[in-house]
Amino acid sequence: MNDMQPLEQAGYREWGGNWRSPWRASLALVRVGLAIIFRRWVFWALIGLGLMNFLFNFAFIYLKATLVVQTPELERFLDNYRVTGTGEAYADFMNAQAAITTLLLAFAGSALVGSDYQRGGMVFYLSRAIDRRHYIVGKLLAIAAVVALITTVPALVLYVEYGLLSKSLAYFRENWRILGGILGFGLVLAVVQSFLLFAVAAWVPRTVPLVMTWLGLFVLLSALAHAMRRIADNRRWLLLALWEDMYHLGRWCFGSLPPNRVPSARETALVLVGVCVVCALLIVRRVRAVEVVK
Repeated sequence: MNDMQPLEQAGYREWGGNWRSPWRASLALVRVGLAIIFRRWVFWALIGLGLMNFLFNFAFIYLKATLVVQTPELERFLDNYRVTGTGEAYADFMNAQAAITTLLLAFAGSALVGSDYQRGGMVFYLSRAIDRRHYIVGKLLAIAAVVALITTVPALVLYVEYGLLSKSLAYFRENWRILGGILGFGLVLAVVQSFLLFAVAAWVPRTVPLVMTWLGLFVLLSALAHAMRRIADNRRWLLLALWEDMYHLGRWCFGSLPPNRVPSARETALVLVGVCVVCALLIVRRVRAVEVVK
């Protein structure tokens, strides 16, 4: 009893609640990550660019559905904007949104992941009743949530709007592949960019080097891929362009990618899976290097 008196005097008491799964901590990391994003004005500026593109397409779909087109020339003019309800149109829209997401993630990587290494945030998280795997999954889900909010969610809203404003609800039944394509393309963008950003931010946590490295992965690799393709006269060199790989795999999800295209959708998928595996190994190695005493 004498040994318990200091604890009682300090105000400690036995936990009487229900223990929750440590995987709930991953969802808490997602909530904290989104809160960090939405508290900074620079992120709202980039999100606003994505909203402008979305609102333009939203208004244009409504205009096209309600405007009585009198001449074929005007109808063809409207179709030039590719807001036609086809899979290729949604793929192009999500690709444009993904470009804005890439800029957003370039600055968000330091806040979501890099700051944990610079300011000891990872030590704080891992000193709790969670494991490194819960931390990794939480950060990946936080990055994926940012990607989905700017790419997948707006595309789903446009898909529902186009179907509701069409002449009949048969649009949803006849174009079910489009819904699968939106979800599939969104999954590709979220998974690949989550692993890439986490791996880059874990090894290059400072903001300026991180932004340069992140953009270099897409800009420089794309330039190198096209240069090697012209030099070697082999289209498989285009697999080095990760941005184009994600776009072409997304078009395959919509069924708008030619089956005889080189490189094929299978080759593109293998490259992206390989990139995610390499990033996962780099992430695990970097996270394990942090010493935590619980």
